[in-house]
Amino acid sequence: MKDSKGPTTVLELQESFPDEAACEAFLRKLRWPKGFVCPRCQGRRSSTITTRRLEQCLACRYQASLTAGTVMHRTRLPLRVWFWAIFFVGRHKTGISALQLRKDLGLGSYKTAWTLLHKLRSTLGERTGKRLVGLVEADETYVGARREKGVRGRALRGKRLVAAVVENRGEHAGSLRLAHLPAASQAELGPFVRGVIDQARATVRTDGWSGYGDLEFHGARHRAVVQGLPARAAQILPWSHTVFSNLKAWISGTFHGVSEKHLHRYLREFNYRFNRRWLEHDLFFYVLRRAVQGEPLPYHRLMAEAEG
Repeated sequence: MKDSKGPTTVLELQESFPDEAACEAFLRKLRWPKGFVCPRCQGRRSSTITTRRLEQCLACRYQASLTAGTVMHRTRLPLRVWFWAIFFVGRHKTGISALQLRKDLGLGSYKTAWTLLHKLRSTLGERTGKRLVGLVEADETYVGARREKGVRGRALRGKRLVAAVVENRGEHAGSLRLAHLPAASQAELGPFVRGVIDQARATVRTDGWSGYGDLEFHGARHRAVVQGLPARAAQILPWSHTVFSNLKAWISGTFHGVSEKHLHRYLREFNYRFNRRWLEHDLFFYVLRRAVQGEPLPYHRLMAEAEG
């Protein structure tokens, strides 16, 4: 690789990680940047058991797995498969579907590819300490709704409500937060909006929907603009409408629809990539680092994981 951020092209990926040993060496430096530290005795000297991805402490003989405690915990897949999947997630603007990943990497089953990608998505949540500031737009839409003649807006059937709060910086959007909510009510929209903004430094612009009606009561600066004609919606909240348009195109084009149960993880991926759209050349390293920092997520927990 040309630098420590990771490969930016397929050729660089092949050259940098031609085998398992190269992947293990890079992962070891990422896991223990200042050298090995034994989880049991804090010893600093170890020997490598290459056949099992283990570091054995020379002081207490404890064997620490290279992937233990990460999102790759107890994986049976080669690390090269993980690195390629991370590359596709990070470098492709539209991500990659499980079906395409299975084909590209020759995986044994769709389930394997699907599980791998959802494990990676689970690590891509935004840091809770970073709040949105300045003029922010708050809006909501429905993803995957079944449209029927004569039925519009919040009465759509088969609806999956997605709420967005995005910084409006004039010529471009700032940071974004997305959430799948059960209802467009004050009880749902209010806490979500207030939870992602810095109330002392943000002004929230919304349409006239009553679901945002108690923002000021709870201390947020709120500027509601009555929409009137539907055509005005994109003028009042331009960046939230751009986000929703891109989100729907992404879900439809890359995945051809997603289930409500797992929608929140797809939103994490979209949100993560949107907020780092100027850093696409570094995303391989960033996503790999998240995979190392992420908690184990076995399949049974993945299927039972609550939304949010």
